[in-house]
Amino acid sequence: MDSRQEVKSLKKALRALVVLNQRGEATVTDIASLVGVPRPTAYRLLETLASEGYVEKQDHSTIYRLTSHVRNLADGFTDRDLAVEVAKPLIREMGHMLGWPIALATPVASDMTVRITTDYENPRAIDRYMVGFNVPILHAPAGYCYLAYCSEEERERVIELARASPDPRQRLARNRQRLEILLERVREEGYCTREYAAYREGGLGVPLLINGTPVGGMVMRYVKSAMQIGQLQAEYVPELNRLVGRINAAFNERRRAADGGLDRLGVMSRAAS
Repeated sequence: MDSRQEVKSLKKALRALVVLNQRGEATVTDIASLVGVPRPTAYRLLETLASEGYVEKQDHSTIYRLTSHVRNLADGFTDRDLAVEVAKPLIREMGHMLGWPIALATPVASDMTVRITTDYENPRAIDRYMVGFNVPILHAPAGYCYLAYCSEEERERVIELARASPDPRQRLARNRQRLEILLERVREEGYCTREYAAYREGGLGVPLLINGTPVGGMVMRYVKSAMQIGQLQAEYVPELNRLVGRINAAFNERRRAADGGLDRLGVMSRAAS
């Protein structure tokens, strides 16, 4: 972003909130030192945040603490969003290492939506899909990976939506026996491959499970003429599963850090009451 478009006071206020979350409490002097602003500026930042209800000054003290109002800042941020956020640099790293384009897709109604892709960084990508691109769930390896591991109630809901779709790529929703066989195979093998005659590329998918909960599917696309199923199984499935493990570790680390801040907030809120 052009520095002329930045609201510098907002950036400083956000840094002050981060400091308070990390430390649990801080004085004006602390904020001035850690945010890198003069003491009068730190005082104005804290008083502004206090007037909006995000921090409060303790009675007969120079100490400021967060209030429960800060929880509202994260209400719309889900575990799925956190998983996508921590996955992005790890997927890019794995894409460079494997040499094939990798994407992460998550479910929206009866589609899978691309949330992360390395297509524009990888010269082997024949077709390039942008973030936000939707693929029918029964046309995408990521879709089978998600449906194989989601709850039965969620699976029924999605399949009903797919069955009602006029898109011919969702037609497998009307052949429930065949679909169940494919999903059971994904559960047994832990991965999914899909190849279509109309495309030069095939897709290898593995489920992205965060602490056992399905978030979506990770897909590596490859040129069909350059790959055999044995090579996919032996070389690439283990690497994609290792990537899932790293995403889980990064997710849990971030959750522990966030929960630590909320735990301090809970203790402070109880103490204040």
